[in-house]
Amino acid sequence: MIRLPSTHAAITAPLVAASTAFPGIPIGRSLLDGRPFHLSPVLAPAAVLPSTSSLALGGLGSGKSTTAKTRIRREILQHGHQAVVIDSFGEESTGGEWAALVRSLGGRVIEAGAFTLNPCSDLFPAEVREELVRSLIAAVEPGALTHQATHALQHALAHPKATALGGLVDALVSPEPGRWPADKLTEWGEGAAIALSRYTEGSLRGLFDGQEASLPETDLPILSFDFSRLDRNSPAIPSLMAAVACWAEHVWLRQSTAPHRHLVIEEAWQILLSPATSELIQRLLKNSRKAALSLDVVMHTLSDLGEGRASDLARLCEIAHVGRLGPEEAALAGAVLGLPAWAISRIPTLDPGEAVWKVGPDYVDVVQTLLDPEEVALTDTSSRRRKAQQATAVEAVEQDVQPEAAEQEETTNPVEQEAEEGELAEDEPTVTLVKYETEPDTETGDDMPDPAGWSGWEPEEPAGDWGWEPGEPTEGWDWEMPPNVIDTATGIGTATGIGGGTDIGAGADTDLGGAGIDTRHETVLRVAREGRIAEAAELAALGERSDITAHGINSPQAAAWILTRARVADLSGSTSQAAHLRATVTRMRRKVSSYG
Repeated sequence: MIRLPSTHAAITAPLVAASTAFPGIPIGRSLLDGRPFHLSPVLAPAAVLPSTSSLALGGLGSGKSTTAKTRIRREILQHGHQAVVIDSFGEESTGGEWAALVRSLGGRVIEAGAFTLNPCSDLFPAEVREELVRSLIAAVEPGALTHQATHALQHALAHPKATALGGLVDALVSPEPGRWPADKLTEWGEGAAIALSRYTEGSLRGLFDGQEASLPETDLPILSFDFSRLDRNSPAIPSLMAAVACWAEHVWLRQSTAPHRHLVIEEAWQILLSPATSELIQRLLKNSRKAALSLDVVMHTLSDLGEGRASDLARLCEIAHVGRLGPEEAALAGAVLGLPAWAISRIPTLDPGEAVWKVGPDYVDVVQTLLDPEEVALTDTSSRRRKAQQATAVEAVEQDVQPEAAEQEETTNPVEQEAEEGELAEDEPTVTLVKYETEPDTETGDDMPDPAGWSGWEPEEPAGDWGWEPGEPTEGWDWEMPPNVIDTATGIGTATGIGGGTDIGAGADTDLGGAGIDTRHETVLRVAREGRIAEAAELAALGERSDITAHGINSPQAAAWILTRARVADLSGSTSQAAHLRATVTRMRRKVSSYG
């Protein structure tokens, strides 16, 4: 056992095993030890990951969908995988949450109402036609599929005019005699006929009752079925999901030539709770590795499913990543997924883009997803919400700045005022900052840092005038400290940022009783002025995280980093983000009684 000297204190977050690594695409980096995190489940041995399916959980703005989209994009580009997305979420004007990503990869977005899927088409084998029709019946009238109704349906499907739903309903209502008399067949098929008539005469008309219908392509890198324009409570959604899932199982998987396929289900609680689809999804999950298929399930919480279904889903998914959730939902997810107590307690405090990952039975890590600039743009799906927040933030800033400017006009010039703002930690020690006073802007975008030094994905040694280098022994310390250990005697840790550069995350001894000068903020601004905006943002994030660890989330040091991030945003031209950051501090100051 390693014994730490009394002059050193170890942060108690557990270290992941140094020998644990997974093959595949880069996803991000571990926040426990700074190592790059890679994972392509299909490349892992079956003994380690019997199933390649994954479960993504997280509240609004947690980054769960961004991580899911980024994983699919990299698997397609790097390994030639294919994907089908069932997208029932997103902004209507964008064509669904996945639209931008799908089009950038040469895929196709199929919008509900713009296509007709004829379940009776002879393009489907007979057994697929029957299963499609059964799934449509179950979506609107689950109790209609009795044993007698099934026989009546099979008899009607064999009728020559059952080439579309309208003809099938006629064959159920007025059957020709067969093994059983016509009156018996009419009685048995009445419930099924009533259910199917909803697709030919009711509010669902036009989705499945077309005579001519072509099937979607099976050779595109990615297809997205977009249901975002439909009412969330519409019975069309489970019906469409059932039809698409059935098509994917019986047509797409059989015709696809990709080495591996992904079926992505957004807002998965709808499809998992529907009687028309739950059995199908369970079957796909159980046979996923044999079918060269991964189901990637994305949803907010497990409580939507109920305890039994949630446990079944977690048991069949070997990979899970959990973004920020409230304490109660975090406890439920932790219990179902078998997460350790330290991981459960961390979930409510995660930043956007951070998640607790569980891979296989034993591996647990906290990982920050890293994006390149193109991925940031492609995964931004909350533009309307962000614009509204930015407008509110700008208005708040204008209201605050005008009286302050009038009051200080005669005594303070703009240069001095900016300097005072950047030195908030020293000048105003009573600042209290609540980290999530408002919900983060979006699941992606500016709240999620871009990776500095994208190529390579390997952390480099820190450089800078610290008077100490990693690996160089310090007094009473003859081996390199682990990445999550801070030397309280010097205030310096060994955390490194991706891409190298000055180690902003290694806390300076300012406000810790030392005599050193904290130059980290100026270092960040210097890097930003040199045009290395992504690296500056990364350094600022490391510094903020370090000071929150050392001084607390409500400390002046943490507030100072918010203002430094605002100045970096100014230098990058992101004035709206800068206004939002400054408005956050301004609103927090109003709520703290010590301001007077």
